[in-house]
Amino acid sequence: MTGATETSFKLALKKPPSLRSAEDLHTIYLHLYHMDVLSHLREHQLRSMCTSGRYERHDANHVLFYPDSIATCWYILLSGSVFVKEHMYLARCW
Repeated sequence: MTGATETSFKLALKKPPSLRSAEDLHTIYLHLYHMDVLSHLREHQLRSMCTSGRYERHDANHVLFYPDSIATCWYILLSGSVFVKEHMYLARCW
């Protein structure tokens, strides 16, 4: 992602879903559409994600899930790294 498009993407995701404009939803959609990990999804599935997705930023060592906990959401790592069962995963370069 370029600096300007990354900024608009994050700003759109930071807005509460009920306050997102058509332009915000389009910005989010375009970014999700170009992510390899989501390339198998249909258009209506991506558009649904645009209306419910949110941006989160966490400090180092923040725990997102504990073993045996029931997940209520999933994450797309945009930057930084995450440890999962003693393995480190890095964000993809856009």
